[in-house]
Amino acid sequence: MLNKKTAIMLAAGVLFVSCNMYLALKSNDKVHRSSYLASWEKVKSEQMKSTFASEGVVTPFEEHHVYYSEKPGGFKEFLVKKGDKVDEGTPLYQYASDEGDAERLKAENEKSKLEREVALIEEQIQQLNYLKSVSTQSGGSTAVTGDGTTGMPSSNSSEVVSASIEKEIYDKETDKARIQEEIQKYAEVLEDSTSGDGLGINSEVAGVVKDVNYDLKNPIMTIISDKPKVEGTFAESELQKVEEGMEVIVTSPLFKEKLPGTLTKISSYPESNPSVKKKSRFPYEIELSEENEKLVKGAHVGVAVVTEKVLDAATLSAEAVEKKGKKSYAYVLNETGRIEKRKLKLGLELNGRAEAERGVKKKEYVAKNPDNIKKAGDTFFTPFKAKKVEKKAFKEERKKSIIKYILVGFSKR
Repeated sequence: MLNKKTAIMLAAGVLFVSCNMYLALKSNDKVHRSSYLASWEKVKSEQMKSTFASEGVVTPFEEHHVYYSEKPGGFKEFLVKKGDKVDEGTPLYQYASDEGDAERLKAENEKSKLEREVALIEEQIQQLNYLKSVSTQSGGSTAVTGDGTTGMPSSNSSEVVSASIEKEIYDKETDKARIQEEIQKYAEVLEDSTSGDGLGINSEVAGVVKDVNYDLKNPIMTIISDKPKVEGTFAESELQKVEEGMEVIVTSPLFKEKLPGTLTKISSYPESNPSVKKKSRFPYEIELSEENEKLVKGAHVGVAVVTEKVLDAATLSAEAVEKKGKKSYAYVLNETGRIEKRKLKLGLELNGRAEAERGVKKKEYVAKNPDNIKKAGDTFFTPFKAKKVEKKAFKEERKKSIIKYILVGFSKR
């Protein structure tokens, strides 16, 4: 036996077919003045982007050149080779031992000299503190000389004398702090030096060693950064469409994701010398907002430059738009069951979608094939799509209510 749900569905189907046959055979019925709409759509809320395509190649974000300075001790050896990964502070090459010893000796002498200056300043501060205490005890009745002895009665109060001494102590403390900073710098130089092997030259950036000049010609070494960027060229005709700061989308066959970026630099001079015989191309650079491990340097990528973007746009398919000359229209299926013709103001039109700046609202329904519209203001009818009827709706309604709604729906014209 058929269950209740199946029986209801069959009853609805029979009623639908019967009513449609009746309306189709009945002359002068309103169905003849209605438009049959096989398909319709809802106005969507979308983000629309107008782009144009270009091609680029992945390159290092920056190159850092390392230079060699000829010194009496001479060069000893390279500590890295081409292709090695280095971090900030990684030793790159060394000077010969004699030069290293001289540098260390110079650093040690300077450090010792500054340490003696600090000791002298500390002794002076100690003496000034003693004079300050004597001045305070005297109550301002006598003047205190530089050797700590008392002189003739002074008219200055003890507060004035004490303030003067405090200022001198402050100045001495400032000098002491400055010298101690210099001592620390020399201490770091001595700490970085390799005992017996000369002073090493360390990398200032993290990256990969791109090139090493073993003939010691400068730059002696080139280090490329780990961070990538994208480079490419624009044609002359494309320069009018782009400007620095525009959003960019980078794609690659190496991965599925779309990497966002920013057009950071557009050269105002062509990549090669201008010539009448060939069109000029202008270099550009893209800084990526995200990184992908599969994005290797040297890989070719697709570039889409976003020239215009609309957030939360009301959109409908291009086939739902009726164009007559310079004017555009859409046929809205309103809540009263009638067809309403509305004039549209269109914005972006991309990939078969059109932005409606004015004329229709999001979530409204429009006819997908305007050619099937007989007349604006008429009623419309559409095919019954059983697959779109949710079982949940039948569960929530009583049997009598369902039959009532079906009868009303088929009989009302």
